[in-house]
Amino acid sequence: MNRTKNQFTKNLFSYKFKTTIQFLKNTSLSLIILLTFSLSAEEPAAPTLALGNSLPEINYTNQWEEPSPIPIDTTKVIFISDMDASKIIHPILEKEGKGYLEGRHAVLISDIHKMPSLISKFVALPKMKSYPYTLRLVREEKIADPFPRTKGSLTLIQLKAGKITKIQISNMETEIRSFLETQEKPSKSDR
Repeated sequence: MNRTKNQFTKNLFSYKFKTTIQFLKNTSLSLIILLTFSLSAEEPAAPTLALGNSLPEINYTNQWEEPSPIPIDTTKVIFISDMDASKIIHPILEKEGKGYLEGRHAVLISDIHKMPSLISKFVALPKMKSYPYTLRLVREEKIADPFPRTKGSLTLIQLKAGKITKIQISNMETEIRSFLETQEKPSKSDR
């Protein structure tokens, strides 16, 4: 009888051990699945700018580390999303000189959040400080997500009374110059 009792205890212990292990496996699997979905669930992306929208309110700083809000009379925005795009606009603006953007009620915005901080601090910002125009900088991830973009191209945004009337993406100097030089004719309601 003692032997039967010992066998019964062993079987009971074995059963409890197996069910506990199975419970832990199932719980671990459930936890892994839950963590996988919660980690892969991203915050909803900010909606992309569209005609009729206002520009997102962003606290820009310029290349001299000063606050640089977008002036209320701005009618043109040039958005730079990457280094290749910056290589298109900077030669144009350096050739035109100081006051060119302001004279066209235009601003330049550059998303530099992906730039490594050491490169930004010791290479890019010192070069930007030599520009004869103001460069509004986006330094944080996701802030500029609403701006439409294509790698190697500039986003050209036309504004009227603070609302977007045209969005164009271009990497052609002639189109960029035309965008900057064209003055929108005032409508009867503007007079």
